[in-house]
Amino acid sequence: MRLRSRILPAIFIFFSLSFILNAQEAEVPVTDTETEALQAEAETAETDEEYVAEDDGTFFPLIAEYTDRPEVEAWRKYYLSSEKRVKLLHDILEYAMEYRLFVRKTVQDRQVPGELEYLPVVESGYKTSAKSKSGALGMWQFMENSVRPFLTLNEYVDERLDPWRSTEGGLSKLQDNYKVFNDWLLAIGAYNCGVGAMSKAIRRGESRDFWYLAENGFLSSQTKEYVPKLIAIADLALNSDYYEIDLPDHSEEFEVLATERDGIFDYVQVQKPYSISEIARNMRIDERHLKRLNPALTKGFTPPATKYNIRVPLGMKTTCEQVISELKPIEFPFQYKVVQGDSLWSISRRFGVTVQAICDTNGIQENAILKIGKILYIPSK
Repeated sequence: MRLRSRILPAIFIFFSLSFILNAQEAEVPVTDTETEALQAEAETAETDEEYVAEDDGTFFPLIAEYTDRPEVEAWRKYYLSSEKRVKLLHDILEYAMEYRLFVRKTVQDRQVPGELEYLPVVESGYKTSAKSKSGALGMWQFMENSVRPFLTLNEYVDERLDPWRSTEGGLSKLQDNYKVFNDWLLAIGAYNCGVGAMSKAIRRGESRDFWYLAENGFLSSQTKEYVPKLIAIADLALNSDYYEIDLPDHSEEFEVLATERDGIFDYVQVQKPYSISEIARNMRIDERHLKRLNPALTKGFTPPATKYNIRVPLGMKTTCEQVISELKPIEFPFQYKVVQGDSLWSISRRFGVTVQAICDTNGIQENAILKIGKILYIPSK
């Protein structure tokens, strides 16, 4: 790799851009035995890159190793061939500043490759409510079947819509992929196509080389383009001066964020259903702002019977706690008292809702033993 003209401080510069959302393909099932075999093979396999972060926290192994590959060069030329594309790249990076700074800090804290900072751009253009045709949702484009155990998804909460929680979940999923394959190209490719599909490609191709699998048709066209696109965009953002393009840096803002000891939010734990709008009004803050800080609450209020941490502006924890102590919880239209002979199944049939919905609403497991007299909140159909 030729040395670019710009050397970054101990922080990450963001890349981005994707005109079409790249949703993760449905996971191909992979058994525990197959996963264990892959992990054992990965531990003994020779890899092109070593998962060791540099001392300053900045770690860009993919650019260092693969930036001059023809597949990467093709994507780089694609973006550089049009002022409109560069402008769109600039706008995505600028628009996403608040979330990118958090992703950058999380990537640095976890000491994973800096290129992962740019994955939400390839996935969603950093749009927090992006939804693909296949149903992938949020900045990190989680499918419903790939949410657990990384994020919460139930009747009242969808953390795919939360840019902060989904960042933690997305990076955890990528780190899990790396544990399976011991190779970041394969791990990132598996984020797109699924661990099962990538494992199948490795078995069929009898190779652990991503480029070989891509060139010989063992990977889907989407996954084949996914990795070089990521590297190309990361390189453009990291070395925008070298390529003589105008991309936002936001290094100064990140330095402030990186030195914040108290975090960027406060949290208040509740265990009853409270309206976010009502909390905001009583705190005398903009309702839209509080909802923006808590986008996972899809119905506008906290879960009725499970603990939940409301995210509030830094410094307003005491105010929020005082407001909640004086606030009346939402009363659900349906409350049911368990009687002898009841089961979750029979109750779900009576009210025309699923067992899972009742469990999510009340914070219980499907195999829970119902005590006579227990009050269950019944969700709406």
